[in-house]
Amino acid sequence: MEIIWSEETLKNYLKVIDYLFENWTIKEIERFENHFNRLIDNLKSNAAICPKSKILNLRKCIIDENNSLIYQEINNKIFLVTIIDNRSFHFY
Repeated sequence: MEIIWSEETLKNYLKVIDYLFENWTIKEIERFENHFNRLIDNLKSNAAICPKSKILNLRKCIIDENNSLIYQEINNKIFLVTIIDNRSFHFY
């Protein structure tokens, strides 16, 4: 299944990496990247593994304790909508 990144997803992904780089160690960056990549691999096999979000036709997956991925599957393609901070207020 094809994965398509939105600009917002890429921006938020890099924001998380920058935050980890500035405040934590390489180990935490690698941990986040491993969790994220494992999630993407799992989504390629089964796009419905994560529960539906509060917004119709979107799904929400927990990447780690602080971050979640919002995505949508359309015509056998997975569109990565955004990455959100689990501690923030959001509509997903």
